[in-house]
Amino acid sequence: MSGAQLVAFPFLLLMLPTVAALAWWLKRRYCAAIIRLQKEAVLPETAQGDSATTPESVPSVGPRTLPKLRLRILPAQEIPYRSNGVNGTSAHRRLRRRVLSVQFWSGLLYWCALWLFVVGVFTGGRAGPTQVLTLLTLIGPAPLLALVVPAIVAWWLQAGVKRTLMNAATALLLVSGLGFLLSKGGWQSTLGFSFGYASIALLVSAFLRPSIRGAGLPLITAAIVGWLVLTGMFAVALSLEGSSEDADVSTTDVVVGVIELVLMLAAAGWCGWRTLMQLGVKYQAKRFSDMQLALAGYWALLTAFMLASVLRDPILLIFSRLTPGWVCALIIALWLIWRWVQSMVLRGAVRTAAPSIGALLFLRVFKPSKRSEEFTDRFFAYWRFAAPIWMIAGPDLTGAYLEPNEFFAYLRGRLREHFIADPDEAASRIKALDNARDPDGRFRVNELLCTNSTWQPTVLQMIANASVILLDLREYSQQRKGTRFELTELLRRAPIDKVVLLIDAKDDVAHFTAEVESIWQEVGGYRSDIAGVGDLRILRFSRGSNREMRGLFAAAVHAATSRNQ
Repeated sequence: MSGAQLVAFPFLLLMLPTVAALAWWLKRRYCAAIIRLQKEAVLPETAQGDSATTPESVPSVGPRTLPKLRLRILPAQEIPYRSNGVNGTSAHRRLRRRVLSVQFWSGLLYWCALWLFVVGVFTGGRAGPTQVLTLLTLIGPAPLLALVVPAIVAWWLQAGVKRTLMNAATALLLVSGLGFLLSKGGWQSTLGFSFGYASIALLVSAFLRPSIRGAGLPLITAAIVGWLVLTGMFAVALSLEGSSEDADVSTTDVVVGVIELVLMLAAAGWCGWRTLMQLGVKYQAKRFSDMQLALAGYWALLTAFMLASVLRDPILLIFSRLTPGWVCALIIALWLIWRWVQSMVLRGAVRTAAPSIGALLFLRVFKPSKRSEEFTDRFFAYWRFAAPIWMIAGPDLTGAYLEPNEFFAYLRGRLREHFIADPDEAASRIKALDNARDPDGRFRVNELLCTNSTWQPTVLQMIANASVILLDLREYSQQRKGTRFELTELLRRAPIDKVVLLIDAKDDVAHFTAEVESIWQEVGGYRSDIAGVGDLRILRFSRGSNREMRGLFAAAVHAATSRNQ
């Protein structure tokens, strides 16, 4: 057995749950660090940016001339998604279709090419029909599952579709796959092998959930690099050592072996750490997006499982003239070629992308993390093809959009440098936000880290510079002082036609509109544009269906572009 066979499969079987547990733990530590730093550096009461929160700086036209605020209340699902002449979504929808298509078809072609390569290796390149059928029966091509499901899951991860169906499919495939693995010989069973890979694909998709993906994606990439280095060193060491059959093993040999193992683990760990560093640097240089990193990690894991399952059983190489080392090298070469070709095709698809329509400022009532993450994941899957997203870090989404450079800064104990600790920094930090597209055409989610004394001045600066403001008021009550402050300042300062409010379909509309009108009567008179103020859009949102997500996207695009038309 080669060194690759010795460590490949057992290590991979343990790596995914280990990294997932580590990522979950690190995310909790990261969130605790964010909350702790938010409470620090609280300025004295006289220096908390009072001028930013008081109305005296905004000209008043007097309460007697204040007209009633016009409200447009619509169910989100009734807003047309494809009405190009009304909401201007066509260019962004077209780019989204192109990018998703490129990533789906390139992933499917790569996976098929990898399977064909493995079959070619097994047959020595001289397979006749009988041999091919025998090998397909052996390695399992029941094949639409093993070939198509991974590509479908990769598309599902980035398309903004509900994952309920994926969860049901995961459970079904795991139960079915376990039954075949137990009853028909595991990897040498046609359906067992296919169900196994389909199940792996769905398990990896679960690994990429917001609860662990922020830290998990860099960690899994570093772990794969460390695994490759460790496997290669094992193979080299055992080939140099030669056969050890019938040889006496002395205490010195054991000590030397332990030292070699420690050095190999140290080298693999160092390579993994360097990988984390490089991920942070290259991400900041816009060499890839977070979604590209997620998909690369996804396909890398499936490739590693394919490679490991091949190397672990020598009978699968019975027809091949290649050694396991050459098989490993050629699969890695195929991976690198595919990644390069995909990046070139993506570059062509993105080259004619429309310019940004301006940043969306996302404000919300803080909810349980699961509900906030599900909503933002699905809505951002549409919006990120149109413009960047700005938001203030809060306990509900802290860590869900953790970027590789922020994660590495946290590991090095330099997270404090990412905070806005002084209200005077807010304007310059907002101007420095990333507003350019990533290589896959997406814009980034910019989550600003603020202390308790700087979040309000920062929100006001963001209101002044954003092209559209979405305020999610589901689960709102008057006790939500921070959200009430944001609603008040939107009615006091923001262009009304740039604001979209989101409420639950079950909310009492009369009570809510009375609340909005009450705040408007308090602060509307301080606006300088009171005579020409537009309609305030309020969207009712119920189950979070695809139609509602698309309607919300269309409404936000229309709000961002209305004054430019």
